[in-house]
Formats: sequence, C-alpha cells, structure tokens
Amino acid sequence: MREKLAYMFNILLTKKLSQEQLDLIKSWEWNYEIVETLSISPAEVKGIPLNAGAWIVSRRNSFAAVKKFINEPPNVIYCVGDWTKKEIEKLNTKGNVKSFENMRSLVADLASQNFRSVIYFCGDEHRQELEAGLKNTGTKISKVITHQSEMTFPVLKKSFDVVFVFSPRSAESLLKNNQFSSQTVFACIGPTTVDYLHSRGIGNTFVSSYPDSKILIQEFHLTNSRLAT
Repeated sequence: MREKLAYMFNILLTKKLSQEQLDLIKSWEWNYEIVETLSISPAEVKGIPLNAGAWIVSRRNSFAAVKKFINEPPNVIYCVGDWTKKEIEKLNTKGNVKSFENMRSLVADLASQNFRSVIYFCGDEHRQELEAGLKNTGTKISKVITHQSEMTFPVLKKSFDVVFVFSPRSAESLLKNNQFSSQTVFACIGPTTVDYLHSRGIGNTFVSSYPDSKILIQEFHLTNSRLAT
C-alpha cells in the first residue's frame, strides 16, 4: 500500500461480512457501505461420486453441501482458508482436514499424493487452477457445483478511500462500470486478487497475510494505524 491515509472516511465492502466483523469496523469509526459485486445462490446437490480419495473445498459457499455428505468422508479433505477447515472439524469427521493459504499451494500438495480421483466442491464460475495443476497426473476430478454466482456490475454514486475486494471476479464486476482515483486503496483477500487488479492497472493495493476476511480488515486497520502515527 503506497498511500498514507490519516483516517478512513469512506470504506466500500464488496460483500456482506459477519456481524462480528462489522462491529469491529464500527469500533474503529470507519464509515462503511456494502455493495455486493456478486450475487450468489445455492445449488441443489442431490448426490456425490463415491470412493473419492480426497475432497477439495475452496470456498465457504460450498460448506453446506460438504456438511450434507460429511457422513461419507474421504481420508482427507483439502480446504482453502482456515474457516472452512474449522467448520468441518466441528462436524467430527473421521477424515484428516488440511488447510492451505491459496489454491496454488493446495494443488502443489495434492499433485504429490497421486489420488485416483477427487471431488471438487465449487461454484459454477471458478478459476481453473485445480485442473491446470493436476493435468499431468492421473487424478480424475469430479466437480460438484454447490452454488451459482452472477456479477452484479454495480454503479457507485460516490468515491471511497478504501475498497475491500474478496476475489478477482468480484473485482471484475466492480470495475465494469466504475473508475477509481489512484489514491483509492484496494484491500485484497489474497494474491490472486492483487494480481488481477495489477493487470487492470491498479497498483495501490494491500493484501492480507492469510485469506480470511477478519484477518484482512484487522491487518489493514493495524497498518493504517501505524501509518497515521
């Protein structure tokens, strides 16, 4: 993040956060507005393939489907981010649950395991990192579509000092009809979102150390507080 911001006037959240996280933002006296850049709806999942060596869960939106079939768990479940891992462990599953910082590191570990087949719980629109990472292996990927998402292409009516973005697709939706000052900071959930923004010519970015929305807002607050002193 290059720009020094003494305090926050206008904060844009591009998805709904938990009440706990919103209470944190209020305690810091940030003025925030929520404009959802993706419209997400659950998909009905009636069944999943049997005898997969592993499950892959890259999004929180897939958790409901995972929970539905948790009585038939594989030996290992791969997750992106710690939230999904903790929620699955609360279900007392017998399998091992592993979490990774991003899909890239997850795929690197998965590719070394030589599973015959895996199940990928995902949305209808997802990045092809898993497929690309396993293309030179013999692993069969069965996709289970757990949710559908559509870009909302919002039109903003005012400017913001900071924009919190949670995926490259969310950023794409936001940038369709809006332009931002070079002083606007884009606070990103992970490096793939930063890379997308850089490819669009936006360089004033901040990225959290781990892909978790609470960690993102806390780390940004801490960094901004240091800059303001």
